[in-house]
Amino acid sequence: MAQQATGNGLKEVQLGKDAFTLGDPVPDWVEQLPIPEVPKTASLPVVIRLADSQYRLGKTSELYFRRSMQINDAAALTAAGRLSIAFAPEYEHVRLHTIRIYRGQEQFDRTLTSNIRFLQREQDLERGVYSGRVTASILIDDLRVGDTLEIAYTSSGQNPVFGGKAFGAAPWDQSVPTLRRRVVLNYPTDRSIAWRVVGDRPLPPLTPTETVRDGFRRVSFDQQPLPGFAAETMAPPDFFGLRFVQFTEFASWSDVAAWASNLFEATAPKDGEFQDVVKRIKALPSEPARAMAALEFVQSQIRYFSVALGESSHRPTLPDEVLRRRYGDCKDKSLLLVTLLHELGIKSRPVLLQIGRHGGLEKMLPSPQFFDHAIVEATVGGKSYFLDPTRLGQHGELDRAGQAHAGVQVLVAARGTDAVSRVPADTGDVVGNEITERATLAKFGEEGQLDVRRVWRGLGAEQLRVVLERASREQTSRFVRDALERRYPGATLVGEPVVQNDTVKNELSISAHYRIPKLATEVEASWVVSYALDNMQNVLIASQSANRTTPLRIPGFPFHGKYSFEMSFPEQVSASIDPREHAISNKYFNATVTEYFRGSNARKTVELKTLQPSVDPADYPGYAEDLRSLNKAIGGAFAVNKAMLNNNAAKADIAHRLHEQHEEIIKKTTESIDGGKLTGGDLANSYCLRGHAKADLDRVDEALQDTNTAVRLAPTAPNILTCRASVYFRLGQFDKSVTDYSNAIALGGGADGIAFRWRGVSRVYAGRMQEAIEDFAKASELGDREARLYSDMWLIGTYGRLGRPIPDDMVKRAATEAQGEWPRAGLAMLAGLMSPDDMLKSLEKKAGDERQMALAEAYFYIGLRNLALGDTIQAQAFFQKTRDIGVIDYVENDCAAFELDRLKKLGATTSAKPGAVAH
Repeated sequence: MAQQATGNGLKEVQLGKDAFTLGDPVPDWVEQLPIPEVPKTASLPVVIRLADSQYRLGKTSELYFRRSMQINDAAALTAAGRLSIAFAPEYEHVRLHTIRIYRGQEQFDRTLTSNIRFLQREQDLERGVYSGRVTASILIDDLRVGDTLEIAYTSSGQNPVFGGKAFGAAPWDQSVPTLRRRVVLNYPTDRSIAWRVVGDRPLPPLTPTETVRDGFRRVSFDQQPLPGFAAETMAPPDFFGLRFVQFTEFASWSDVAAWASNLFEATAPKDGEFQDVVKRIKALPSEPARAMAALEFVQSQIRYFSVALGESSHRPTLPDEVLRRRYGDCKDKSLLLVTLLHELGIKSRPVLLQIGRHGGLEKMLPSPQFFDHAIVEATVGGKSYFLDPTRLGQHGELDRAGQAHAGVQVLVAARGTDAVSRVPADTGDVVGNEITERATLAKFGEEGQLDVRRVWRGLGAEQLRVVLERASREQTSRFVRDALERRYPGATLVGEPVVQNDTVKNELSISAHYRIPKLATEVEASWVVSYALDNMQNVLIASQSANRTTPLRIPGFPFHGKYSFEMSFPEQVSASIDPREHAISNKYFNATVTEYFRGSNARKTVELKTLQPSVDPADYPGYAEDLRSLNKAIGGAFAVNKAMLNNNAAKADIAHRLHEQHEEIIKKTTESIDGGKLTGGDLANSYCLRGHAKADLDRVDEALQDTNTAVRLAPTAPNILTCRASVYFRLGQFDKSVTDYSNAIALGGGADGIAFRWRGVSRVYAGRMQEAIEDFAKASELGDREARLYSDMWLIGTYGRLGRPIPDDMVKRAATEAQGEWPRAGLAMLAGLMSPDDMLKSLEKKAGDERQMALAEAYFYIGLRNLALGDTIQAQAFFQKTRDIGVIDYVENDCAAFELDRLKKLGATTSAKPGAVAH
């Protein structure tokens, strides 16, 4: 077969005279149909008038294909005027019967005059795949708008590797309207051939007619007309939106598995390099190490190249030949690996799969046509491992090897297999892709610094390892240098990126330091620092249509990643936002977003794990809503209002800075209220915000006036009621505070548990301890992971007041995160798992206002612990420490004042017994 390069990635070839013939008569077993007339009302760009596929499944399988298509639009002429027929000339013969143009009452036969070129379309040659398939590319001359183009040909022959067994699939639905569609199966009555119409859209059943004549059974599917079907984007491969007629002579999946098992039978070479390799690997100390060494040898010492001609498309090359020539494709390498593992005493079997197919085989009849890849299942230590010998970059421990085919359906090529199975998809708690970014800015308007560390584990580490091995040092630096250009134009890489490659743990990381000229940008009245979850882009997507009728593919399945952005603002920033968590969980993904902003330090952390490969249409509205909630929780920037900056930050302590902030809040909200533009809920919120600020400045009478006004404006708004409740609390009117919190909860304001916690605090100081315990327990149950910590601390503190033991489940919960971010150490201290000194040491890494805010809380909870122990003198000392810091907007600051007042009234000058300060 002569070849000639075309210059466009294809090779033009010359075929033998019998591989592709022109003008042959239609076989006598074919039943011809008239071409339907196009309705005069039809005005679509393209209409298929007839699509006819007829099979004769005898000793030599044949397919007669005929299509007549009318082109009504100039834009459709280009695609319509080029026909393609793909075949394997080694065992297939194509007889082109007709190429004809119908134009009005005229007919033009182009069978012998059309330009036909035979091209080897080796689409995978860059990946080392040579299949030998040829495409007959037919260019039609003088095709005009309004013409009907007809083509008819018969293809005969089958790859001998299948042993003459018939199987196949004929597409039924078309993308454009079809006036008549027919598929006919003809096969001898003594052959058992099953058929099935496969499709997932809810459509009326497609029922064929069956007849028997001259020893042949004829099954005919016929429909006229057939509407066109426009597929929705991003549907998964296991959803069959376009129906097809499948047929097969394989009786069961065990029949297919037995066929494949025969192909993979081989005897291990008794000497030579094969046995040298076995001997070397056997010397390794453990079975997992030997399995990994065998895999590494086949992956790295046998290059990937496939010559898939004839039976070699499915029959693997014997191991000694693969070793000799030092190359092979997936099946060749899999057979070599299986043979090696058997010699090492490790049970293993070849496995067939279709790359990326997570489902769908259960809908189809058994057939070998749905597999395009081979890997190996090995059993080591009683656990199954699915090993792909065509991969690179896998080293180290077997348990940490990445899995490129997680969740994919497979067929084990072994006798005894009776069904398809699946590669496990659950990666456990291993975070496969993690980014940690730490940014610092000394002064607004000036250059900032950014440290980025990205970690890949498992599959991601292996993929990047191969890329870096092939890249130069300069290419690696350029890749890292350009990574942040879109987010921060002008970002400059400082020094060389640091690459750490741990092949034992299968972990690879890249760390880099950048200078950012405009880390914070001015947006109206704020300074804004943006962040971007680069490792989570397009993991989850939304549909273009809100009313989806087909499943939506989740591109990132399986995925488990984490992103963290930490920002240190200039010292003049002093925020006071407690840690909070937004968790979203459904059957498609789990996500947790945690944010924190105290003093000048802000942090956003996102963890995401996908659970399914696609979203069912019925579940899409809920999925889309959860995705919107997730994106809203993630945000994309930290913003600092310029009006809230403390420009004398270096000269004042936190109490003075907070005092100035609150005065500024009062000033701004007063301007808004007096402006007369606010009404209803907006006006109520402004009164509420001003009232809070006044309460924190001990202007409690004014604060109560504001919050009373807010309640009059929005009497059924839960947030407004809780606003006044907090002011009542500051006034020491605890029962009124409890009433407002109760009303807010009754109106639906307790879903996140916060209102229950604040009501519990009010009940503590009202002396209603048992009710307070119930509130704290409810707050812990409803709250997110961060909010629950504070509810638990109040619960433990209240148990201590009553001299009651701490429940075991709370102690266990406190122990699991004792070394984590504040206030976890505070919870551990209250639970008796950490000393106060050790708790305070855990805060030494904090600085500035963030440290002062944490200390204000820490001293208060040490005071609660001393109350539980009956040491009122130490309790008094630590409550005073909290007051001395002066974080005026913290409840701990208010509560410390109440505790000091009560202790003073009790005349506490000596230690008391537990429970002495209970109300």
